[in-house]
Amino acid sequence: MGTLQQQKEIWVLGSTGYVGAQLTKLLIQKRQEGVFPGRISTLGHRTILPWIMQRTNFFMSSLGKLQRQKFVDYPPDTVFHCARLAGKTDRGRRAAAKRGYQANVRLRTIFENLPIPPTLVYCSGTLMYGNTVAMADEEQHLSPIAYARAYEYAERPFTAEAKGTILDVRTARPAWILGSDSWFEYFFYRPALASGFVPYYGDGRQQMSIISVEDCAGQLLHVSTHGNKGESYNLFGFAPISQLEFAEKIGDVLGLDVRQVDEKELVKKHGKTVAEALTSNTPVTTMHSEWKDSYKAVDRNLDLLIAKTVKVLTERS
Repeated sequence: MGTLQQQKEIWVLGSTGYVGAQLTKLLIQKRQEGVFPGRISTLGHRTILPWIMQRTNFFMSSLGKLQRQKFVDYPPDTVFHCARLAGKTDRGRRAAAKRGYQANVRLRTIFENLPIPPTLVYCSGTLMYGNTVAMADEEQHLSPIAYARAYEYAERPFTAEAKGTILDVRTARPAWILGSDSWFEYFFYRPALASGFVPYYGDGRQQMSIISVEDCAGQLLHVSTHGNKGESYNLFGFAPISQLEFAEKIGDVLGLDVRQVDEKELVKKHGKTVAEALTSNTPVTTMHSEWKDSYKAVDRNLDLLIAKTVKVLTERS
């Protein structure tokens, strides 16, 4: 799309979600700094974040009901798609994926028929690659596991089925996103406080690629300004690490030992989908070395990132 200075309107779909809110915060910061002079239009559904409603051109709507006229009235230069329809069970996720697919077909048609179609950055995930032996770059064959099985279907209008579209679609695949919410809080931090041990799942040898939520937002923005049409980009911040090593780093911060939670125990407590995700082996790299090297990271040290995240969670509780 070019520099932020050249853009008049940026949309964030899913602006009140985990990644979307962080991206919206970054865009507001860029606007305050004078780097981005345009308007930020945002879409949220159910979750209310007053600071987003006050500082952006905010619309409360489900993804499938957002009216075409909004994009005509506020024509986007760039759209960040961070809106993923969720479900609490496998059946619920499959149903949500079908709704998401229909919504994305409709959105793609809307964008294709605007006077000037926008650049679209679609936020996906690295679970799309499945379990890999070697580090996966963007040419790795997709073999989705766990939550990604349902999500992959919803994404198709902007991924697999977008090959012939006139749109400039760029797919971003974040690795494990580390922040004071989501999987880190619910599967590592809280269980550690409750049991007195930091858990690691399965045999602990599975490799994790990790990125901070701040750098996830930053790299998403970098995809829009420094990426190329039709390309996919793996978003990560550090070299892969085994889950056992990761748990030990958390233990060093909390002053706790680690404990194995075997796969049977994990399935019994959280179900097969969660177990498959937490025991997955998906270390990633990128074939876009120039793109990656041109990004200035916020978090460069994993130990400090873990300590910072634990500190936020501790102060919140």
